[in-house]
Parts: sequence; C-alpha cells; structure tokens
Amino acid sequence: MKRLVFLVEGDTEIIFISQHVIPYLYSLGYKNPMTAQKIITNRQLNKKGGNISFAYLKNDVGRVLAQGNVIITTFLDFFRLPNDFPGYVNDVNRIAVIEDGLSDFFNNRNIIPYIQKHEMEALMYSGMDGFEIVVEDERKLNQLQEIIDIYDNPEDINNSPQTAPSKRLESIFNYDKVADGELILEALGINLIIDKCPRFAEWISKLQHALNTL
Repeated sequence: MKRLVFLVEGDTEIIFISQHVIPYLYSLGYKNPMTAQKIITNRQLNKKGGNISFAYLKNDVGRVLAQGNVIITTFLDFFRLPNDFPGYVNDVNRIAVIEDGLSDFFNNRNIIPYIQKHEMEALMYSGMDGFEIVVEDERKLNQLQEIIDIYDNPEDINNSPQTAPSKRLESIFNYDKVADGELILEALGINLIIDKCPRFAEWISKLQHALNTL
C-alpha cells in the first residue's frame, strides 16, 4: 500500500491538508498512510517553507521518492511560483502547462503536480460560514459577501499584489493567516470547497484515481 505525501509551502497549507484533505480521503475509505510536509528550503539549517524554487522541490521529490512505495503530490501557489519551473508560463489560465511540464520532467506516474490557481485563501471565499466565525462587524461581512457574489468560482479571484485573496482579507479585517485561516476552513468544510472550486475538485479526483490504481 503506497503512502501519499503532500509537499506544501507553509503552515496554513499543512493545517489545511492535515485537517481537511487527508480526513476527507480517509472518509472515502482509503487506508493509505498520508502526510503533509513543508518543502525544505535550506537543507543545512533544515529550514522548511517560504519561497519555493524548482531546485528545492526537485530535491524534496527525490528525497521522498527514495524512501519508496509512495505517491507524491504538490500544493503550491501559482502567484509565488518562480520561472525556473519546467514549462513555466506567466499566465494564470495556463497553469496546466506548468503541471504538465513537471510531469514530463519527473516522468513518474507516482507524482501528481498540483498548483493552486491563486493563493490558498481563495478557497475561503467558497461561502460566508467561515467569515462569520472570525468577523463580527456587519459592514465588513457585507464587504466579504460582495466579493463572493462577484466570483461564482472563488478560484478566479484576482491574484495581483493589491487584490490577491489574502490582501482582500487583510484590507477588510485583521486577518491572521494561521489562526483565522484554520477557523474559516473548519467552518466551511471541504465538501463546500470541492463543490465551489472546480480546479481543486479535479485535483482531489486525481488523488482518488491514483489511490485506486497505483
């Protein structure tokens, strides 16, 4: 039985994968060992997380593959992705080209690249339940609702430095990436996120297929 390892960038991603994605997969009946870990960005200091170059990712993929009997997937943010990634394109609507480039580079069916269209906070706009937990001010809640109303698909929320999903949150309330992020995602639940975010849902489907067939 193969392990499933998620390679991610930071603490919020670790929390999301560990508390939502992995339990969701277990709820479907899979029994494979599953873990999420931050990519090592300074092996000498054992520093993990932060800005991820392709060299860092390649090193970690090689290290995990060497342990054997494993499926590897990534959970990376396109907005912070450096241009040294295979197949890199500076077009958020062509992320699949980069994922295909990674697949071609590694040439291993046990590696399933996934790059989040915008930052992970985009998923938090799947509904108001999470925001109502951390925000009490009615005016601020209305601002958040307006954003949700504009974007039928939360994954389409703009990724410019000024209007990125997290920047929108910070401009409306005193958003704490880890503490608030955990509460918001817990209130939403992964089923709603899968329902509202088709690209994310496609990734989950690929993981299920891999667990079924590898």
